[in-house]
Amino acid sequence: MEFYNETPFSTLTHRTTIGEENIAMSAQCRVVFDVDKSGNAVVSKIQDWELKDNYWESEFGPMDKDDVYIRGGVDILLFGHARAPKGKTITQTEVAINLNGNTIHKVNVFGNRVWKSILGILSKSNPEPFESMPLSLHNAFGGSTTWDGLDIPYPSNPYGKGYYYKKEAAIGNQLPNIEHVDDPITKWKSWQEPAGLASFPILPLKAKHHVVLEEDNSKIKRIGDRFFNSAFPQMIVESVKPNDLLTATNVTDQGSFNFLIPKLPLEVEIKIGDIKEKREMKIEQVGLLPDSKQAFITYNFPFKYTLVPLEKRKTIIRLLEN
Repeated sequence: MEFYNETPFSTLTHRTTIGEENIAMSAQCRVVFDVDKSGNAVVSKIQDWELKDNYWESEFGPMDKDDVYIRGGVDILLFGHARAPKGKTITQTEVAINLNGNTIHKVNVFGNRVWKSILGILSKSNPEPFESMPLSLHNAFGGSTTWDGLDIPYPSNPYGKGYYYKKEAAIGNQLPNIEHVDDPITKWKSWQEPAGLASFPILPLKAKHHVVLEEDNSKIKRIGDRFFNSAFPQMIVESVKPNDLLTATNVTDQGSFNFLIPKLPLEVEIKIGDIKEKREMKIEQVGLLPDSKQAFITYNFPFKYTLVPLEKRKTIIRLLEN
């Protein structure tokens, strides 16, 4: 299959075989937008959020790969910081993501804290004041601890902080900055899934939420489409369409960041032998980038075809005029 990108945007194709003769393919395109205070968006001149075919590390923490066939629903991703009002500091805040006024997910964000010991009883120190706090997996529950001279990473988030195997190891050391609103950390051994809003490249947790096993747990019964999503499970929505409004609270020093989903006529053309089809690409991800007053949308079109020797095959992505 020949592939042509007739746009200025980042693109990525995925191919996998189904049996001996059938191919499943997807064509993705990611577009970065500049966003004003009201949430109105225009295509940015700088398209620097490229689609990646492997896992990678960004300034916002570990990132999932984009090399997938299809996602189950739409990822909502927030890459940024919890922020205090301009000229002030805070010790804690709540960051919420809303779609058309309805809350999708929210987390509590705290300043740095440690476990302190009084007569052998551990309690949390008061959070330190902060102006901004990165909303990445590095500040969520997890990390690694030492046991019998070995470094033991927390399977659900080896990147984070706050994971201790022994009580003595927790004393004087950090708690996570990001917590679940409905499941706060109350004990030094409150082992839990990380809370977050950014990328979610943790395969064991993806499997826990999106893979169904047989009753005897001997083998996989079904892998849900959402296993291939990149957002936290709570941050996956059924659909997003033009004119929908996404809002992230307490992520700028002015308060909220708004993004009004624009209408962008991206078309994929597929030619297989004598057959030619044109289809509109669908939204599968929305990334909010309040630090740079930007956002991105990842569009995708998955399809299948039968491999016929010597048959000409071509896929083209193009941007139509509004």
